[in-house]
Amino acid sequence: MTSSAKPPAVRIRRGGSAGTATVSVRVRDLAQMFNSLDPSPFWDRDLDREAAQFIEEEFGDKRAARQWHLSVHASESAIPAADLRSAVARYYQRMAGTSRRRQREQMRLAQLSLLGGATIFVMSMGARSVLTRLLPHDTSSLIGEGLIILAWLALWRPTESLVYGWVPLLRERRLYERLAAMRVSVRVDMSASGASHALAPGDTSVASDDAPPDANPV
Repeated sequence: MTSSAKPPAVRIRRGGSAGTATVSVRVRDLAQMFNSLDPSPFWDRDLDREAAQFIEEEFGDKRAARQWHLSVHASESAIPAADLRSAVARYYQRMAGTSRRRQREQMRLAQLSLLGGATIFVMSMGARSVLTRLLPHDTSSLIGEGLIILAWLALWRPTESLVYGWVPLLRERRLYERLAAMRVSVRVDMSASGASHALAPGDTSVASDDAPPDANPV
């Protein structure tokens, strides 16, 4: 959004059926959920960064839930609810793809670093062996200890990166993949006209106060 636009007002709603985590986001206009600088159509547009960050943080604390549900409430909107659902899925699919590429790149760099560290380790231990034969005992012992420390330091960081460095990126990718697949419902409350528009996932119709009893707003 531009700097003059108000950030989306958000409210957490904890509830729903067992095993389902629901997060509610309240905005004045549904357009506030989108990045206003992105020229793409709404159904393929990036989400507003503040709204996306809130969604990621809230669901990131609810990983144990079997299902995730994002409920968006707006006071007005000229944007179809289906466009928001499509935008959320596509945005987090792109984010998951980015995390997947970052994970592959991190593993590649870790492997190259480990190769360089192993080379330094071998060279350091070889130099220590040569200096032990050429220099007096006290001098060679001092230099040898320094070379041993250098050799292990050269291996420590690449090994740590290779063994543990991919874990945060994997968690991030899995978060985005779950967000891309979560259920999204949209409700537009037209208080000025007295009408309440409820749009359930997969439903492009509009339900008003006069709707039949089987129309259940989400």
